[in-house]
Amino acid sequence: MSKSKFKEFVFNGLLLQEEFNLLEKEGISIKASGDFSPVSRIIEADFSPKIWHNAIDMSSVYQSIFCIENTLRNFIVERMSERHGLDWWAQSVPKKIKDDVERLKTREEKNKFFSSRSDSEIGYTMMGNLGQIIINNWNDFSDIIPSQAWLTSRMDDLEMARNIVMHTGVLPQIEIERITSIVRDILRQIG
Repeated sequence: MSKSKFKEFVFNGLLLQEEFNLLEKEGISIKASGDFSPVSRIIEADFSPKIWHNAIDMSSVYQSIFCIENTLRNFIVERMSERHGLDWWAQSVPKKIKDDVERLKTREEKNKFFSSRSDSEIGYTMMGNLGQIIINNWNDFSDIIPSQAWLTSRMDDLEMARNIVMHTGVLPQIEIERITSIVRDILRQIG
């Protein structure tokens, strides 16, 4: 390899590394799937095989719920911003949801040692609030979501599964498959 080709190769590698770093900063993992570092003090041998197995099974459910919940938040923000401008939250979100968000933000602000969960109000909404925001602004979403009943049934199932998993419960395989199907349905619908 000539000296100029080698310099070009190294320079391109540095540019690529910088792009990877930017993606990581935006929360987009570029590492191989499954390449993560668990908390170093927690090891499989510390727990019963059943607890460890259940934790592994529920981690995939948690991941699905985390992703769909945040995808729905992004979907709502994009749709409402394009239709109502940047002030959509103040204009279009039910008072009860705004009040709940403000209470949660106030409670979390007392613990300054802990990082905040979000820079925007929608990051403080609960799973059920997302469906309520869509239904409250039905004219803005009816061209994408088939019906309010369709949305409500899926959001209710997701929220129930979310609450079970987040409170260390275990879902049977049939419920895991239902959550997987619901997530796929929603993703196909909001595409």
